[in-house]
Amino acid sequence: MNRIKFVKTKVPVWVKNLISFLIILIVLNFIVNIVYSNFRILANSYQKYLTNVDILINSVNETFNIDMMESIKIYFKDFDFGSAVFSLLNYSSNLLGTAFMVIVYALFIFIEESSFKKKLEKVFPDSQQFEETYSLIERVESSVSKYLGLKTLICLATGILSYIVLLLVGVDFPVFWAFLIFLFNYIPIIGSYVATLLPVIFSFLQFGSFAPGLLVLICVGVVQVVIGNFIDPRVMGNSINLSPLVIIFSLAFWGAIWGITGMFLSVPIMVIIVIAFSKMPQFRPVAILMSGNGEID
Repeated sequence: MNRIKFVKTKVPVWVKNLISFLIILIVLNFIVNIVYSNFRILANSYQKYLTNVDILINSVNETFNIDMMESIKIYFKDFDFGSAVFSLLNYSSNLLGTAFMVIVYALFIFIEESSFKKKLEKVFPDSQQFEETYSLIERVESSVSKYLGLKTLICLATGILSYIVLLLVGVDFPVFWAFLIFLFNYIPIIGSYVATLLPVIFSFLQFGSFAPGLLVLICVGVVQVVIGNFIDPRVMGNSINLSPLVIIFSLAFWGAIWGITGMFLSVPIMVIIVIAFSKMPQFRPVAILMSGNGEID
């Protein structure tokens, strides 16, 4: 909003914070409604998809002329698909709790932001120290905002193209699966694989045939490969400047601490750490090692 000159100079900070908070609230409400409504529909119609498991197993047995799938067939007969879906519903309720905490944190961050600069001026009475510190904070904000903005555009493009594929193939709940693809692509490295496999597995269950699922796998996989290997590097450029090894370790570390939420936040957190370390002489070598190309200035 501050990029609009009139808004930056004329609109009070508390009004901009209130609008930002309401936008976050609306987005979270939209996400919750999509996830919950689709999970409930899936839970109510699970029996229809469960019957296709036998068809899939028989198809494998006939194609490869083997009986090894009988044990898997027995396993799936005892498998309560409905309970699994309701377990996912319970897990999604935990995500709702996390979403609520995000709202609470965001509210207090917006409240704190209005007086933060004044506090910083008192902490650093020396004008040069204050300017250096505030410049560092602005650099962190700019880097994280740029990363999230570009990543959102890339994830959105992936989700829209995947939705078109799922719609053409005839997969049920295409909006839901496209939304999951959009969401999981925020998770580096493993997110795109998980996002692709979920609608593929569901396609097997829905159609009782491997052909539609393989078609989804190929088409959505092509979308992921093209965007991930050609468009993503060109658009993102050096906006994150993190070593791939650092990204995978941060993914494991923050995922172990905060679960899936930590996976989503792993890259922004590491961007902040690298920028902060680059300004500390004793940690500058660490920042260089953590960077993608060794350039941290």
